[in-house]
Amino acid sequence: MSSTSLTKSRERAGKSQVSLRRNWPNTMNFPQALRDAIPSLPQYWGRSLILASVDGRCGKVRGFGKRVRLKFRVEESGKLSGKFDVWIDMDAEAARGMATLLGKLTDEGEEPPAASQ
Repeated sequence: MSSTSLTKSRERAGKSQVSLRRNWPNTMNFPQALRDAIPSLPQYWGRSLILASVDGRCGKVRGFGKRVRLKFRVEESGKLSGKFDVWIDMDAEAARGMATLLGKLTDEGEEPPAASQ
């Protein structure tokens, strides 16, 4: 095993536990069918889809630790009717970071605008 594929786990319960585990990167997974929903004409940079729902689950993956999976259901707008599931798979630390960022952005969005002088 190469040392680049291994990481030390955090200290737990005041004891220095050193266990090695493989890295599993945080990923976004798009279905193959979504490729057909994006026009290939040069004037299009991509496709904007409607976020219809978000669902998730969490659990431990042997050898990789705690993981969080989010499923974003996106749907076509207008005349088209495709529906696609886009998955995010991330470790617990990344999920906490995302939750903190979303909370911060939400709080900023709810603040009244600053009075201009």
